[in-house]
Amino acid sequence: MATYRTRTVRLVSIAASASLVAIALLPGVGQAQPKLTLAQVEARLTTLQSQAEIAQEAANTAQVALVAGQRTLNDLNARIERAQAALATAQRSIGQLASAAYRSGGMDQTLQLLFADNPTQFLAQASVLNGMSRHQADVLRTVAGANDRLAQDKLAAAQEVGLLKNLSNQASRHEAQVQTLVNQAQGLLNSLQAAQRAELARQQAATRARQQAAQRAMAQANINNNSNRASRATPRYSYVPKGGGNASIGARALAYAMAQVGKPYVYAGTGPYAYDCSGLTMMAYRSVGISLSHSSFAQWDEGMHVSVGSLQPGDLVFYYQPMHHVGMYIGGGMIVHASNPSTGVEISPLMSMPYDGAVRPY
Repeated sequence: MATYRTRTVRLVSIAASASLVAIALLPGVGQAQPKLTLAQVEARLTTLQSQAEIAQEAANTAQVALVAGQRTLNDLNARIERAQAALATAQRSIGQLASAAYRSGGMDQTLQLLFADNPTQFLAQASVLNGMSRHQADVLRTVAGANDRLAQDKLAAAQEVGLLKNLSNQASRHEAQVQTLVNQAQGLLNSLQAAQRAELARQQAATRARQQAAQRAMAQANINNNSNRASRATPRYSYVPKGGGNASIGARALAYAMAQVGKPYVYAGTGPYAYDCSGLTMMAYRSVGISLSHSSFAQWDEGMHVSVGSLQPGDLVFYYQPMHHVGMYIGGGMIVHASNPSTGVEISPLMSMPYDGAVRPY
């Protein structure tokens, strides 16, 4: 319980800080905009997409914490049921003592304490316990313990319900923020003249083509010299790690991510046709049987941290402050990542963004 609480509070805190940054960067709505050059439009789109990614990863983090919190609440509700059953059993013991006392000619003062509203209070009085039989004192202790456990679990459940409501509200706010930013980006594109839109699309297509060519060259360089026939049957966007079936877990996860190069970026996307950054890394490791959360914030804590000099293929690499972007290390100073809606899943240099650290999730 304490481990979950500590982790949830940290995730919520990170999500909240990301939200504040995104809000601070949020441009004014409805303000008259001067005509922009194509370079300025690209820069503006990059800013909007970065803000939207911060908000989306914060929403993803809140959803991760919601799922964990719901499991905790289910466990607490099960404990409450058990505590209620234990209390009912203890109260039946009191009834049996009372019935026996009545048959023997009445109920003494100490036995009447068994029916008090707060048996714990009376347990603190040594003089009362001295006046009871050992069996009566044991019954009272049982009732008091069951009553205390029930009260504690009910309090914890109420706190968990409050936390879940807060997380749900956070997720909704972040998702609404993503949509606002997406709408602003689309509005910016719509403001371009036809010739500008065509030129921007041409530049983006050229960038994607360069990335795909780099990916194919890297895949070819890693194909085993003895598997030329297999290489001809390899899908266009596949990555064949050295070592074939004996490749490391990270390299096999990387092969999944490399096979997605050229696919679109979609906020909250988890494939198979489109991804966001943490959706790509989550699904890559799911393909090799390792479960990661759909959140770059959470993935930062889901493995062993490694130095930049110790990076291996498949390691998760993280970017920006607050940290909100994740990719996978390929080798040779390159990464694969779901970059943004303009370029989709692509290959980029390791240090093409502000580097934050790396994690090996196996």
